[in-house]
Amino acid sequence: MQSVEETTTCPDCGHRIRVDRRYVTWCEKCDWNVDPTPLLDPTPAWRLRLEQRLADSLYRELEQGAIHRPGWDAARIGAGLLSVLILLLPLTAFLTGIALLLFYRPLWFSAILALLALTVAFLFRPRLGRLSDDAVLLYADEAPVLFGVLDEIATAVGTRKAHAVAVTADANVGYGQVGWRFRPIIVLGIPLWAGLRPQERVAILAHEFGHGRHGDHLSSWLVSSAQHVLFGLRMTFTEGHVERHRRAWGVDDGTGATMAARVLNATVGTLVRGLSWVLTRLELRSGQRDEYLADRKSGEIAGSEAAAHALERSLLADSSYDAMVRALRFPTEVEPLEAVRSAVTGVPARELERRLRASRIRETRTDATHPPTSLRTKLIRTRPATSARVVMGIDQSTNIDRELAPASEQVLRDLKAELG
Repeated sequence: MQSVEETTTCPDCGHRIRVDRRYVTWCEKCDWNVDPTPLLDPTPAWRLRLEQRLADSLYRELEQGAIHRPGWDAARIGAGLLSVLILLLPLTAFLTGIALLLFYRPLWFSAILALLALTVAFLFRPRLGRLSDDAVLLYADEAPVLFGVLDEIATAVGTRKAHAVAVTADANVGYGQVGWRFRPIIVLGIPLWAGLRPQERVAILAHEFGHGRHGDHLSSWLVSSAQHVLFGLRMTFTEGHVERHRRAWGVDDGTGATMAARVLNATVGTLVRGLSWVLTRLELRSGQRDEYLADRKSGEIAGSEAAAHALERSLLADSSYDAMVRALRFPTEVEPLEAVRSAVTGVPARELERRLRASRIRETRTDATHPPTSLRTKLIRTRPATSARVVMGIDQSTNIDRELAPASEQVLRDLKAELG
């Protein structure tokens, strides 16, 4: 049986380090082996260093001053203008198709050209927010305790109340606005939700409602629609994509088709990739600032320590999902969500610290959707501590789990069927 006193020597600095064979062995003094499976990243080293400096500078700016809404600064205005220009593509294609049908003759020929133009407009049309097909929706009359807490948090944050809750198998809790009316939806991924303590649940919900309070999702719809257009264009004009379609359609493997694919990739493909890179850089710095702002709102509503702990728990999202999948694949007397709770609550503080340090290495990038978790928790704890304005008791948390049980069971059944 593993002894808690077992130690070894760090091969880099010679420091004595503790060993727990259930988890990664690493050195807290020099960070040896803190991230044993680093992500393969083809980004040039100079750009990585530049992006790390930009992410660190944002943290220092927020640490020394007030965390404020970024507003329409030069980067956000540039992202908005570039997005509008990109979205002119499907609009122009749509108007061209209509004009061809109305004014161009002969009709049979204009119909063919119009069909091509309208197909482009349809494929690259802006998308409204929508939920995944496997989400199970809950409404207030089905979960009164849950929606009572959600309404209390939304009121404290100062934003619209949730229209519905979407229960999914993803290890994530999120906020979205769906449909033309942009109705607020809270997404509860049961692996992450099951591993949170009651007040951590308040913190993560307050964080998500904070995005609604600051209008992040509404303001980013324009950029996300433009990114969707660019993604479609990247897939269309990538050399490998063209080659796969050429083989699927049985086109002769001649130098003409291959050369055409390479020319498209080198010209249109390069332009599209460049536009996507510029748009991402313009938007994501303000997006990371929005995350820090939502963290502050989380601390104000749930208390600063609960907000920091909830962020640390989010580092275990992958582990909680894996525990749930193992329980579904290899059933035992332990229920899948109880297996998740055991897997998360049993993680020692040393392993959490390692994951925090690994997040600093992996996530200190301006193209990451969130700032590094280590910096987010550090910023919460370096600012004056706040007490909770909304408190969730153990009984409340248990009743919420009871209300979520039917939807959770359906999600688990669907996932088990998908896993085969």
